[in-house]
Amino acid sequence: MKFRSTFAVFTISVIVLSGMAPLIPSAFATSWYVGQGLKPGDYYRYTIADVFYHNLAPFEMDFWVQNQTSSGYNLQMVIHDGSIVEKGTVTTGNITPDLTYIPDNLVNYANVYKLTLTWLDSFAIKTKPVDILSPVWGQTGIYGEVSMGSIGMQSVTVPAGTFSASTLKFRDSGVDSYIWVAPSLAYPVKATVYAIKTSGSPTIGYQYSLLEYGNSAQPPAFLNVQSTNPLGGNPQCPSPNYASDSVHDTQTTDSGSLAIEYYYSPAVPHQGCPMGWRLSFAPVYDETQRISSVHYDIFTVDSQGHELSSVAQGLGRADIYSAVGNDEQDFIESQPPPVAHYVIYVAGTGPESGTTDVSQAGMVKIDVKIAPPFSQPSTGIMNNTGTPVNNTSSVAIPSWIKNNAKWWSQGQVDDSQFVLGIQYLIQNGIMKIPKTSVTASSSQGIPTWVKNNAGWWASGQISDDEFVKGIEYLVSNGIIAVNSNQ
Repeated sequence: MKFRSTFAVFTISVIVLSGMAPLIPSAFATSWYVGQGLKPGDYYRYTIADVFYHNLAPFEMDFWVQNQTSSGYNLQMVIHDGSIVEKGTVTTGNITPDLTYIPDNLVNYANVYKLTLTWLDSFAIKTKPVDILSPVWGQTGIYGEVSMGSIGMQSVTVPAGTFSASTLKFRDSGVDSYIWVAPSLAYPVKATVYAIKTSGSPTIGYQYSLLEYGNSAQPPAFLNVQSTNPLGGNPQCPSPNYASDSVHDTQTTDSGSLAIEYYYSPAVPHQGCPMGWRLSFAPVYDETQRISSVHYDIFTVDSQGHELSSVAQGLGRADIYSAVGNDEQDFIESQPPPVAHYVIYVAGTGPESGTTDVSQAGMVKIDVKIAPPFSQPSTGIMNNTGTPVNNTSSVAIPSWIKNNAKWWSQGQVDDSQFVLGIQYLIQNGIMKIPKTSVTASSSQGIPTWVKNNAGWWASGQISDDEFVKGIEYLVSNGIIAVNSNQ
């Protein structure tokens, strides 16, 4: 698929200036452009954090130049993002190493690649290289008013080693940003760049550091991995794809304080599958601007408006902080079909820690159509007489149930949400529970030991059969209702 960013924060003007006299004698001048010297076999490994990707949560990006084509290069790319591993082939252009083809599972990371590692191609490309020591490479900023250029060669140390690098500097939002470029490398060595903000305290926009580089005729060892399914879920689950499978809208909060533009993907998520949200917070009078330092949360509620789950609580936070007024969150959709009721709640604005200004507090409500979870081949968890299956290799419980069990055991979803998932499995024949006359849930609550079992099962400490015994107990004692015509 073609890559196109749909999640820009500001339009940043870039003006390239040439013919400026360098501060360093011309005898030391060296021309450079992004991708210079790149060739088959080259590999680079970076740690990267970007404010537009989960608020600076760092991840590792590794890539190896597999071969050169008439239009550019094919790169084998691997991402290590917490417990998630993503792998695929991306294609670059020839004039600049910006990506021209990206598989769906790497789209979000490709956006970070473009905004960080190849951002300097706004100033230096193959057909128009720049003097690496020029004091003015060009101008950047919201209105192209900030000058960026080299302040000379400096020694910079990163995990990949120590390099003599041209130090690029520009100042915006009252702080200095730096990018270090070694003449012998196709990509910069290191960067610490602050976000361009119209208000609030300075915030890192992105930072990265070179972990390793080299050249290998054979695929490097870091390519010996397999992609994991993002966030878990059934292997049949589609990945969020904002370009071709999303819902997009803008709503004003109930208080009239601000406008929230949102995308969610997939357009109709399956229960138990990954779902993504992209959010932008803007003044009602000018939706092209962004409100900085926003504290917010994404809730699911029942039909009466009672809270069922909180994304912030699932992350172990009181709220989610968006430094520059844009954010993205991915999670497993745990709500059952046919519809989930979402609330995006803005608690206010202010520094990440400290007093929050509630003058812009408000919320919007969004109903999302939910598709049933994907089923998996199974011989059944129990036989028709209700005897637990002893051969655990024949048991196939959808992985989204294990995710629900983990969240339930940790208090991130309530009893009713966990029970809905189990009921769905029973009523659709995925779990084979013996017929029973039970038609209503017991008011005594789910015993603590069952919740402990769920947590242990989710972490692999007990078998599927041991967990199922707990479910059997819930059914036989009327704590989970089973339709009597099952």
